[in-house]
Amino acid sequence: MDENKKIASIKSVRDFVSKNNDFTVFYHFDTDGIVSAALLTAALKKLNKGVYYYRPTNYEDYEKMDMQEYSKNIIICDMQIRETQLELFKDKNLCIIDHHQIINADISAYANPKIWGDNTYTPCSLVVYNIFNQEISELDWESAIGLVGDSGGKENSKFVRETAEKYNIKIGTDEFMYDNDFGKAASMIGSMTTVYNREGADEALGIIMKSSSISDVLSNQELEFADKKVRYNLEKLKKDFKDKAEKFGKVYFYELDPKKKRYSSTLVTELSFDKKYYGNVLVFMTKINARTIRLNLRANGVEIMLPNMLNNIFKKIKGEGGGHDKASGGSIDYKDKDKFKKLFLEEAKYLT
Repeated sequence: MDENKKIASIKSVRDFVSKNNDFTVFYHFDTDGIVSAALLTAALKKLNKGVYYYRPTNYEDYEKMDMQEYSKNIIICDMQIRETQLELFKDKNLCIIDHHQIINADISAYANPKIWGDNTYTPCSLVVYNIFNQEISELDWESAIGLVGDSGGKENSKFVRETAEKYNIKIGTDEFMYDNDFGKAASMIGSMTTVYNREGADEALGIIMKSSSISDVLSNQELEFADKKVRYNLEKLKKDFKDKAEKFGKVYFYELDPKKKRYSSTLVTELSFDKKYYGNVLVFMTKINARTIRLNLRANGVEIMLPNMLNNIFKKIKGEGGGHDKASGGSIDYKDKDKFKKLFLEEAKYLT
């Protein structure tokens, strides 16, 4: 790990915040992204800085945005961006705080552990917390919710255990450290996006920013209602997966009902931790319109690099995507569905 690059990268973000104000915050609308935005907001408040606008988003949204709607100064949290998309921000001051694949571009304010050679899986909630630790050290419980919600408990177990001990939270025995109040809170926050989409993400962000403890999150009635609704539907969808998924060696393909597309990420993530499917690759394919299939892939317990596999496939068929080694997403043309499955199995043949 290059300590000098780490110091310079963190300084670039802090300098960006120091020199600017009235930020637009783009954040991924999963639990890690929502918590990252809440932590960032708390830090900005301590530094007497303000947020002009919040925009929950995903990687598919950039080209659809009218950048004139947003303020001059933009901070992107927990969102992968490609070199080809940087042109969209040419008239903006841009800062990126992320933990996905790094991009080779001249970005003056950019923090990502991979920049300084730290390949530990570090969710953005912990990245933001570490950058602004001197301002928000008391929000360690919040950071723990975000990183556990993004499957980061295993590789950041020391932080989770120390935080749990500080707040008298009992830790379960699962290796990803999800079976505890941090995991429960993460599930409740993520349920808001599943039920209400982007509006739910914004609502969850507001709830977290008003919470002074994890107890406030766990007792919030809006979060409880959304989580119960999601739990009910997930149980039915898990049975549907069991009945309908196609299995080829260690690879499962499953076509999710388009009416349940918001459940795709949560469902595939939970199944990937299930002992029945742990050690396999789960590929969810959801038709989101007449021409497009959205992909959600998980591979917990598998030695694999999903983004590389997808990039190889997208050299042969039209598609885009990215993410982490064991958790990625993307999209393909509907007409290429069968080609994609064949190409994916070719890429994954070493697993059999």
